[in-house]
Amino acid sequence: MKQRTLKTVVSFEGVGIHSGTASEIHIHPEEEGTGIRFLKSGVYIPASFKFVVNTDHSTDLGKEGIVVKTVEHLMAVLYMLGISNATVEFVKGFEVPILDGSGYHFYKELKDKVLEQSEPIEFVEIPQAFEVRNHSGYIRALPHQHFSAVYVGSLEGFFEERRVEFNGNVKDLVFARTFCYDHELEHLLKKGLARGGSLQNALLLGKGFVYNQGGMRSKDEPLRHKLLDLIGDLALFGKRVKAHIVSYKGGHTLNHRFLSELDRFLSSTSDTTFASSSVSTP
Repeated sequence: MKQRTLKTVVSFEGVGIHSGTASEIHIHPEEEGTGIRFLKSGVYIPASFKFVVNTDHSTDLGKEGIVVKTVEHLMAVLYMLGISNATVEFVKGFEVPILDGSGYHFYKELKDKVLEQSEPIEFVEIPQAFEVRNHSGYIRALPHQHFSAVYVGSLEGFFEERRVEFNGNVKDLVFARTFCYDHELEHLLKKGLARGGSLQNALLLGKGFVYNQGGMRSKDEPLRHKLLDLIGDLALFGKRVKAHIVSYKGGHTLNHRFLSELDRFLSSTSDTTFASSSVSTP
């Protein structure tokens, strides 16, 4: 698999779902080996878990006092399209526009503008099982020939545990919108979050019903969105991982801890000797 960039600059604008402020981003093609990075106020922020500064209801990156918010949906689409070199420039605002709450509009505009480059992609293999846990869930990496991912979870008032999978089936995930429950709204707003949220860019769930006209786009749309978030967060590892990833009720915080612990695990293990590992996190 070769590195990829874009054929031309692609722009998006809208509102930030948490900040509520207007946002405009321009995604620029880049040379091989550049990687994905964000540009705000003259500061380049690598799309790396090492620059994550917040995981509370979004994944935010920061460097030198500059923070860019809610990068996960865009990162998921870039990863699934194999785009490995690009600069996301913030022309206005500091939060990636939420658009309709899914990855669909990013996918629609980018999919026909992908340019294959000459140099190969760098892969990381996971020869043995690796797992990170917290009080309610876990993320596990298993050896695999390519990248695949599963999310397992339940939806209060709708269904017990179900699983959704990604094996290259991009169209099955990109339409899935971010969501929250009605009883969470007051708490989110008090924390300064969801200021740009509306029924046009998020699913609002009650006890067994959906406030949005038309309901869910699929019966398990929220789980598909959690899987989209997982892929977007995993993209911050910086290298494509050959592994089967299973997330059981994970979220942004556990996703970030998983990458940090996985990086330490791989760094401390020789090229020829690997051991299974499990790490518990609070």
